[in-house]
Amino acid sequence: MHAFYHKLLLFFLIALTVCKPAASQDTAFRAKHAAIVFPYPMIYEKWRSSIGFTLLTTPEDITEEVRIRIPCGDFRVLRRISDRLELDGRVMFQILQNHFSLGARYVLPVSEKLFLSAGDDIGYWFGILKLSGFDSKASGWANYPNASVGYRTKKNLLITLAGQVSFNYNYQAANGQNKFSAKEFYYNGETFTLALEQPFVNKKHLTLAVSGIYNYFYWQTWSLYYRTNRKVFYPQVTVALIL
Repeated sequence: MHAFYHKLLLFFLIALTVCKPAASQDTAFRAKHAAIVFPYPMIYEKWRSSIGFTLLTTPEDITEEVRIRIPCGDFRVLRRISDRLELDGRVMFQILQNHFSLGARYVLPVSEKLFLSAGDDIGYWFGILKLSGFDSKASGWANYPNASVGYRTKKNLLITLAGQVSFNYNYQAANGQNKFSAKEFYYNGETFTLALEQPFVNKKHLTLAVSGIYNYFYWQTWSLYYRTNRKVFYPQVTVALIL
């Protein structure tokens, strides 16, 4: 299955390369509304960042009768490399468990309203939980190929539909003296996100996003279990203020 998604991403990258934007795009386009998720070029800026939070709901079949909503701080920064290439860094933090990722994305304006991007991120997560009789820690690496389509409405509301697949590897965990390690590289699942970005207050802009995470393993649930033999659905909401 994961070979199919790699081929799909490759096809998307080729499409970005051969597809030619409107001739007037670079001169006519103005980044009037800052965005983090929306895939348009950072023509006049070198840096752009946002700060906010995500809210994840753990499935009932994992936490039994309790539905746990886990807020997580979310800081993201973009760095312009060229007219089409950007670095994308992200830190998701909950003190006892954190996730860091860094990658690049290629952005292509197809028209004044339609934009495409494709990229790939490398992520590292770790968690530490020390309670009475429960002294655990874990960490792991992940790879996130991704692609997105953005549409700008007449009222400059930025709408983005993004898809991402993930691959996990080098999982390590310890509970007291008991240690476990898994070096295997395996396909983990998919994430689909619908994001809206628009002006907020004081010339700032806001990102509102809803994600459907469909994975075998999700890093925020490492203390509940390691990995199931089936995919589990995690709904997630993201709210961020673009700085």
